Amino acid sequence: MTENKDDAKEFVFKVNGIEIPTEEFKMTAGKILELAKAAGAMPGEPDKYVLQGDKGRYAPNDVVDLRADNIFITLPNTSTEVA
Repeated sequence: MTENKDDAKEFVFKVNGIEIPTEEFKMTAGKILELAKAAGAMPGEPDKYVLQGDKGRYAPNDVVDLRADNIFITLPNTSTEVA
């Protein structure tokens, strides 16, 4: 029996250049941000960021299919303070 991509035991996604393995191929952007924080891939708290991938921008409650989009950068979801 051949194993197809949907049956893979582990998926890998990148956040800010850091590879993070997971057994799930669909999860919320919030969960991805939490895993990124735990892996040291982002400087701040997950609730202060959104994900930007090839397919678009993901808010924390958006479900991401890692088979379709799996390379992300984090963007602050708050306005930048101006001196």
